[in-house]
Amino acid sequence: MKPFILFVLVFNLLLGLRADTVDATVALDGTGQYTSVQQAISDVPLARQSGPRWVIHIKPGVYHERVYVQRERGNILLEGEDATKTKIEFNLNAKLPGPDGKPIGTFRTPTFQIDGDGFEARNLTFANTAGPVGQALAVRVDGDRVVFRNCRLIGRQDTLLVNRGRQYFSDCYIEGDVDFIFGGATAYFDHCELHCVADGYITAASTPKGQAHGLVFADCRVTGGPGVHCYLGRPWRDYAKTIFVRTDMSDVVRAEGWNDWKKPETHHTATYGEFESSGPGGVSDRRVDWKHELISGAAAEYTPLAVLGGEDNWDPDPKPTLHFAGDSTMADKTDLEFPERGWGQLFAQYVRPSWRFVNYAVNGRSTKSFRDLGHWALLMRQIHAGDWVVIEFGHNDEKKTDPARYTDPATTFPENLRGFVREVRAKGANPILATPIARREWEGNTLKDTHGAYLAAVRETAKAENVPLLDLEMETRKMIQKLGPEGSAPLFMIFAPGANPHLPKGRTDNTHLRESGARQVAEIAVQDLKTIAPGLAAALSDTPVSRNTP
Repeated sequence: MKPFILFVLVFNLLLGLRADTVDATVALDGTGQYTSVQQAISDVPLARQSGPRWVIHIKPGVYHERVYVQRERGNILLEGEDATKTKIEFNLNAKLPGPDGKPIGTFRTPTFQIDGDGFEARNLTFANTAGPVGQALAVRVDGDRVVFRNCRLIGRQDTLLVNRGRQYFSDCYIEGDVDFIFGGATAYFDHCELHCVADGYITAASTPKGQAHGLVFADCRVTGGPGVHCYLGRPWRDYAKTIFVRTDMSDVVRAEGWNDWKKPETHHTATYGEFESSGPGGVSDRRVDWKHELISGAAAEYTPLAVLGGEDNWDPDPKPTLHFAGDSTMADKTDLEFPERGWGQLFAQYVRPSWRFVNYAVNGRSTKSFRDLGHWALLMRQIHAGDWVVIEFGHNDEKKTDPARYTDPATTFPENLRGFVREVRAKGANPILATPIARREWEGNTLKDTHGAYLAAVRETAKAENVPLLDLEMETRKMIQKLGPEGSAPLFMIFAPGANPHLPKGRTDNTHLRESGARQVAEIAVQDLKTIAPGLAAALSDTPVSRNTP
């Protein structure tokens, strides 16, 4: 069997794409061993807290019951056949009287509560049907390494409490109005839809002081009913952390984005940030001025592994990964209203969903500063055997007047490239060296060579180290020369005064790309990578693949 095919099969097994053996079945019509979800969970053997999960299959129906997964029985996979047809619901709310005649409070209302570690739910709906009566939890999670895949969480205020531990939500639909995702856990929401049913706040994090991450939303959608307006979040506790990465936001999101809950002191303690927000509610110059500004390359800090890894390196969604390391010509640009794009930013659209793509490239970095400022260390923490790493530097290594970035093309530049290559290989991964893209600098009708000895250094290092070479300088030079001085201008950041509202004085930048140029370079890279690295053929599509749809 070819090594790459074996590698993909192993990842599929890790993803749980095999057919799980069912240990118990719940069915309302009596065709299973149980008619109650709670009864099935309570009978899980205590000895099954390690190894394969105890699998409970739930047949379609509406199960009107409260369910508790105790700490001693966390290692369970609870799966339905269809999230829209398999529903666990109850209707407690915080104002209801308890046995002592006093209101039961928020934390005693969940329809479904998880204390056990290692629990996973698939293809199910969890709902609190109390309606607009105040706090009423659909799900409360206190367990660690808890996963929800393709689930629906339905409620109004306080739909989901992620209280502590680490949780991963993939392809889920979460509905509510006020603080409907809240708590102090480290929780990652991947390709989820957040639906606002009435005016309110999507999140209310209570991240403990010193905790690295709180709530992270990546490649999600924010939707809502007609006339509804909501904030992305407000701080339940002073050190709240909430980040939205590449999220498509409808006009339900208020222009200011964030609310401080009338606690101005949290402007200096809470961390609220966005990276590449899009849609009518995602692009706004009216965001609060205390929002955390994320730089290019920051998205690499918010992968599932980077956020959830912890001391045990937990990765709830392991996939073969293509990593990019480079400078501003490759980097993602955080402000989608501004016309500049990195070619790696557009390249992401050509990576198939069965693979992960992480772009670590950062504006202004050289081989020296990329390592010195910790970006390379971040990449190395997330790399797995079998991954691929594309390394493209040169533009900033050439800056002789900047000792923090300059490298000598005969010595330190190739030394740095060799170091990158050997460290990647030591992890069992596959390095690819890339020459920097050509600058659009003409001398008459001749395109100048602005990279000089740095090009030879990349090419010679690739040959000496037996590394595939992605010769972007050669390919982009051909592209620019074919288009000519005038025809190539629209690919770069070249604007006459008044031609772009963000550049009223105009700009002549022959290094950095507009979207059209970034896309052409990305498409060149896709085709060349398939040729020089056949192992990437399964990862790359010839046409854009949507990465923002749950």
